Amino acid sequence: MEKVTRGKKQSRRLFILTSGFCLLTSVLLPGQENATDRLIRSRQLRVKMYPQDAAGYDNLGTAYIQKGRETGDATYYELAQQALNKSLDLLSDDPAAASATTHLAVVYMAEHRFDDALTWAQNALALGSGDLTPWAIVVDALTDVGEYDKALAYCSRLEKGSGAEDAQSGLSYERNTRLSYLRFIFGDAQGAVELMRRAIATAVAVRMPRENIAWSQYQLGEELFKVGDLKDAEAAYQGALTSYPGYYRALAGLAAVREAQARYSEAIELYRRAIAVVPYPIYVAALGDVYAKVSRPEEAKKQYDLVEFIGELNAINKVLYNRELALFYADHDMKLKDALALARKELEVRHDVYTWDTLAWALHKNGQPHEAADAMTKALKPGTKDAMLLFHAGMICDRLGRNDKAREYLGRALALNARFHIFYADLAARILEDLRSQKLGVRSQETLRSKVDGQEP
Repeated sequence: MEKVTRGKKQSRRLFILTSGFCLLTSVLLPGQENATDRLIRSRQLRVKMYPQDAAGYDNLGTAYIQKGRETGDATYYELAQQALNKSLDLLSDDPAAASATTHLAVVYMAEHRFDDALTWAQNALALGSGDLTPWAIVVDALTDVGEYDKALAYCSRLEKGSGAEDAQSGLSYERNTRLSYLRFIFGDAQGAVELMRRAIATAVAVRMPRENIAWSQYQLGEELFKVGDLKDAEAAYQGALTSYPGYYRALAGLAAVREAQARYSEAIELYRRAIAVVPYPIYVAALGDVYAKVSRPEEAKKQYDLVEFIGELNAINKVLYNRELALFYADHDMKLKDALALARKELEVRHDVYTWDTLAWALHKNGQPHEAADAMTKALKPGTKDAMLLFHAGMICDRLGRNDKAREYLGRALALNARFHIFYADLAARILEDLRSQKLGVRSQETLRSKVDGQEP
C-alpha cells in the first residue's frame, strides 16, 4: 500500500512546546471556550489517562479538525496531524487505522496538499474497513485539481444501500454536498441548490455538529448569491447564523448581500464581525473595498495592508492564500508581477475553474491578453454560471477587440447578478453600454451605406 511521508512540522507555532506528548494532551489555543474546546479538553484527558489508546488519539485529532473548521486557524490542523500520526503509530496497517488515515486525508485537504489527501484517502479505502467516507475525500481532491468528470463518477461510490440507510449514516450528506458543488461547476445552478437543500435536511436529521450544518447553509447562500438570488441567499446566511451564531463565513456572506444592496454601513459592520473571528484575506479585502466605496480611503488602505500581512505571515498562509492574494493584487492593480507569479504557483497544485480564472485575470492585468484568453477558455470550459468568471471573460475579450464575445459575456454576467461586485458591476454595465453603442453606430453606418449604394445607377 502506497503511503506518503507524514508531513513535517510547520514553522508556525503560537506557543512553546516542551514535548510532543505535552502538545497533544495539554494545548488548547487561547480564545473563548465553546463546545468544541470542551470536547478537546475531554479527549486530551483521555489520551493522558490511556496513552496507548489509538482511538483516543484519532478522536482528539477529529476534535482539532473541527476546531480548525470553526476558527480557520491552520495551527489546529497541525495539532490534528500530530494526534492522528500518534494513532497510526499505535495501529500500523490494521484495518482499524482506516479512521485516522481518513482524518489525515482531511487535514491534507485543509492544507491544500491535494495529492497527499488523495493518496491517504485511497490508503484508507485499501485498509478494507468497509467505511465509504474516504470516497468523499477522493471526490474533494479530484475536484480541487480540476478532474471534475472523475470526481462526478466517484460520487456514486458514496452509496451504501437504501436511501434511508444512506441518510441515517450521513453518506447522503457527503454525496449531496459534493454533487451540489459539481452541478454548480457544470452550470446547473438550480440542481446544485436543490442538492444542497437536501444535504442540509440530512445534516439536521442526523444531528451533525452545528458548524457543519452552518457550513452547508453558507454554501447554499454562496450558490444563490452567485446567480443573483439575493433574497434566498440572505435567508441561507441567516439560517447559518441561527445554526451556529457568529459563524464568520455566514457573516461575510450576509455582508456581501448588504454590499450588493448598497447598505454599506451594515456591510462594514458585518465584515468587521467576520474578521474579528477569522481575518480571512478575501473578507479583509472586501471590507477595504466598501471603505473605498464610501470614500474612506485611509480605512481602506489599512485593510489592504492587512491583506498583504496575512498572506505573508507564515509558510502555511503562503500556501493557503496564493489564489486570494493573486486576485487581490490584480483587482487593485498592485504588484501585478507578484499576482501573476502567485497565480502560476497556485496552478502547480490546483487546476480547477477558479485557479484558471485567477491566472487569466492576472495575465490580463499584466498586459498579456492572448495568454489570458487561453487560460479563460479553460476556466469557462465546464460552463460554470458565475458572474465574476463571465465578467473576467468579457474584459479579456474587450481588450482583444472581440466585441461580440465581450458583449455576450458582460451581458450574461449582469443578467446573472446585476450587483455581483461593488466596483466591477458598474464597470461591466458601462463597458457593455459602450459596446452596444458602438454596434448600433456600426449598424447605422452600414444602413446608410446600403441606402446610398442602392441609389447609385
